[in-house]
Amino acid sequence: MSRLHRKAETLDAACLRALGHPHDHAVRQELLSALEWDRSDDPDHARPTIRSLFKDVRDHSAILSRHIQWDAGHLMSDSIATLRKSVGSLSHMLATRHDEPPKG
Repeated sequence: MSRLHRKAETLDAACLRALGHPHDHAVRQELLSALEWDRSDDPDHARPTIRSLFKDVRDHSAILSRHIQWDAGHLMSDSIATLRKSVGSLSHMLATRHDEPPKG
């Protein structure tokens, strides 16, 4: 889970840089790289809420990646905002997953 949390932080940081430098090719390439998800990133063993939030982040990542590849700058800022919201929800859930009382 800590690996997934670091990945979410890296993705959020790349999104922020892209918002600050929307026409910088190197920043866009960095963001595209951060948007890539490896199969090993899937939290298959996590609780359903985390898996659902991860799916949202991965889906929003794919949409933003397409917008960057299509050079659809007018859609990028909205896509980044949506992705950052999903990443924030996932990060919060990962950070507080141990705060939940045990069931039973």
